[in-house]
Order: sequence, then C-alpha cells, then structure tokens
Amino acid sequence: MDTPGVLWPKFENEEIGLNLSFTGTIKDEILDKEEIAFYLLKYLIDNYLKLVSEKYKLNYEEIEEKINTYEDKNQVILETMEQIGKNRGALVSGGRVDNKKVANILLQDFREGRIGKITLEKVK
Repeated sequence: MDTPGVLWPKFENEEIGLNLSFTGTIKDEILDKEEIAFYLLKYLIDNYLKLVSEKYKLNYEEIEEKINTYEDKNQVILETMEQIGKNRGALVSGGRVDNKKVANILLQDFREGRIGKITLEKVK
C-alpha cells in the first residue's frame, strides 16, 4: 500500500532516522523526545564536545576524563544531561532535574543553530 506523507518509509539504517528526528523532520509527537535528545547529546559529545561545553557552560576536561575512564559511556551522557539541566535551571521540586525540559532545550537549541555549526553527516 502506498501512503505518501502518511507513513514513513523504511530507512536504510537507524542513523538516518535519528538524524531526521534530531532536525525535527519526524514529528516530535510520535517519538520519545528524551530518547532522541539522549542520542543527539551522544552524537554531539562524540563530535562537538567543545561546542556543547561552551554552550551549556560545562567543564570540557571533566567530560573528557569521564569519557576515558567510565566503562559505560551512556552514564557520561546521562550525567552531562543532568548537568545541563542544573545549569539551565530545568529543575522540579526537590531540586531534581526535569529530563523533559532538558530534552526540549537540547533539541530546540540544536534545531535553531544555537549550539553552533554542526553537520550530522560526514564525507566517507
């Protein structure tokens, strides 16, 4: 059945789908924004750590050290998201970080070019 504009075609790989979701091409309502923001931050840390550190006033060297010492890189991303939330005041009662707000901040800043000049695809 051909459903142009109604259903998304199958993507060659997961990376294409993630890139489309990072840019907002796939509607946020059908995705888990926290998960998309997690993968966006993972990509940014891998490729644009300096820009992320500057934008969100993070300690670049501390993140680099965690990347090199932590066995679970996902923990580094979660801790970085938490620090972004604290730095940006995305808190709920009890001083806990509101992950939904952090996800919205990351995605909006990325989509509006506030983090810096970033490309999602590299020449191979």
